[in-house]
Amino acid sequence: MRSPLGSLFNKAPVPFVSRGHISMPFMHRRDAEAQMRAMGSVGTLFAIVNRTSNAVAQVDWKLWRTAKSGLAEDRTEVTSHAALDVWNKPNPYMPRQEFVETTEQHLDLTGEGWWVVARNPRATVPLELWPVRPDRMEPVPDPIEFLTGYLYLGPSGERVQLGREDVIQLRTPNPLDPYRGMGPVQALLADIDANRYSAEWNRNFFLNSARPDGIVQVDKRLSDAEFDEFNARWMEQHKGVANAHRVALLEQGMQWIDRNYSMRDMQFTELREVSREIIREAFGMPKGMLGTVDDVNRANAEAGEVMFARYLVKPRLERIKQALNNDFLPLFGATARGLEFDYCDPVPADRELEAKELSSKAEAARNLIEAGAYGPEALKAIGLPEIPFGQPDADPDRELLIKLVTSAPAALASTILPLLGIDVPAPTAPASPPAEPPAVPEARSSVSLFDLARARPRAPHHQRPALHAAAQEEPEEDDDSDAVRAALDEACQQLLDEWEPISAAQRDELVDQVRQAVEDGDTEALSELTASTEDAAAKLTAALIAVYGTAAGQAVEEAAAQDVTVEQPEPPEDDLGPIGTAIVVLLAAGLAAAAGREALRLLVPGASADSVAAQVRVFLEEMPDRPLRDALGGALHRAANMARLAVLTAAQALSSDLRLVASEKHDKNACQPCQDLDGTAFAGASEAWAAYGTGGYRDCRGGVRCRGTVVLRRDGAQ
Repeated sequence: MRSPLGSLFNKAPVPFVSRGHISMPFMHRRDAEAQMRAMGSVGTLFAIVNRTSNAVAQVDWKLWRTAKSGLAEDRTEVTSHAALDVWNKPNPYMPRQEFVETTEQHLDLTGEGWWVVARNPRATVPLELWPVRPDRMEPVPDPIEFLTGYLYLGPSGERVQLGREDVIQLRTPNPLDPYRGMGPVQALLADIDANRYSAEWNRNFFLNSARPDGIVQVDKRLSDAEFDEFNARWMEQHKGVANAHRVALLEQGMQWIDRNYSMRDMQFTELREVSREIIREAFGMPKGMLGTVDDVNRANAEAGEVMFARYLVKPRLERIKQALNNDFLPLFGATARGLEFDYCDPVPADRELEAKELSSKAEAARNLIEAGAYGPEALKAIGLPEIPFGQPDADPDRELLIKLVTSAPAALASTILPLLGIDVPAPTAPASPPAEPPAVPEARSSVSLFDLARARPRAPHHQRPALHAAAQEEPEEDDDSDAVRAALDEACQQLLDEWEPISAAQRDELVDQVRQAVEDGDTEALSELTASTEDAAAKLTAALIAVYGTAAGQAVEEAAAQDVTVEQPEPPEDDLGPIGTAIVVLLAAGLAAAAGREALRLLVPGASADSVAAQVRVFLEEMPDRPLRDALGGALHRAANMARLAVLTAAQALSSDLRLVASEKHDKNACQPCQDLDGTAFAGASEAWAAYGTGGYRDCRGGVRCRGTVVLRRDGAQ
């Protein structure tokens, strides 16, 4: 056992070699030469190694200066540096492409790649890099230092000692040897030999098939003279290609016993095909990348290109990248501090999947906007880039302005003009309140004031005109407001509890589709996963109708407390139904997209359909429920605010001293826009609808999580 004191002097925490091997090279790879020779003897192996090494060598490299943030997008490119010059031209006889290809051949065949650093005796920085054969390099291990250097065995038997700073080793880790690497060929030597021997047998069959393979049986002992005569005649008649297929004539009772196996008996075609499959599996090479197209279509061919780049080329590039950044750049001292090499991503873009994803997002945005969502916020929630809504110019279209103003009642001028950025002229006479309660806004085919307010880009809050002189007033604490929030929270929790069977059924559908797509080898199908929404739409619509009724009843009681009697409206099922359908369709599309992306990530060569499906199920079951909770809670709050606005705007129309006031009391972590709006008295019902008609406050940074609403206050009430 090592003593605690002895461990203090070791550079490695535990010994990796015995003390009897101090400074003695013992890790020589005697099989490395055979593994490299195998590339020229087996066509499948040559094709795989040639394809991977060429693909790795063709990737472009860049030198970057890292950013303090650590983010790749914040880096700056370095176009002039000694390290970059050496990497682009490693030595006078090799461009970078040939240098990388040679290194990658060694790595694929033996699991090791070796670079020897050449320096000018009067300089300290590297001037050249040379790739050397793995079978000629030997590490010099040490029980204390772990590694003291390397020994190069020249072709003429010379031994060249090299220091640790003179050699850069790339390797695929060997589980039994920390000093050497292990490549796929090392595990395939028996199969490669079988493949080579079967090819040689086929060749020899055509060269020497004339030799009858069998036994000549004689019922007596032949004398030496008789044996020599028989042997000479047999060789004369049957030896060589010119005597192929001649009939053998036997005398004196001799009998021919056939001991030959035909090519059909040996099944060499099947044997060679099995060997090819085994070699492909060891490298993880997609079948289509070797030009085998017997069962390849465009979909799985493109998927094969993606898998080849992602799972074969990128890991090899990462190994070279680590060698450059950890071993090569430090040789340049302080001039390389803060620099790093990086490669250009070789994975091709899946343009078809991107197009389908963009189409799906556009459809989701359309459904959200048609359901009443504010356009820019809908795009942001779905992940689409910002685009202008409404008029593209600073000045609105004159004809649209005239149409809106002339068709609107005079009492709404103070609402329309500020939204268009126009000062409100002084009224000639006070506007009288409408005789009838304003109706709940309905969807129209033509543009409306509500559509314009929803679609036009908003100016920052500090640039908007004041809505009313009572904007600075604080709303009084309302005892009923806690009951409103409690009822909404209870409805939301009940809906979430009832939603679990729906989510479970959708997960089952998606997992079954993933399993079938993997079994069929149809990668494209992973972008077309769908989950049923009929039960979910019915459940959510029923919940919206119930919440609408509850909120309307509470609002009627609030109006009664202000001495105003309002009849409770019926839930507008024609409006709530499409809203519920749009929300569940978007939720199902998001769940399907998540399942498809995870399945594509797990779809590595050799992965079974059951394995991928099982992992996708775990992924779906472990997804956080926050998006679902936010979406369903926001939908219920929308129904509640629709009911409250329908009742309270009708009550406000019946009493001239009542005002609709924004209340953000229920937002425990209100954002700045909601805090600024809190307590604002709206000039009219349309402003209240524009602010809260789709749920929470339209400019809330929390989106569907906003729980702002509208309350009734009399003029002068605190």
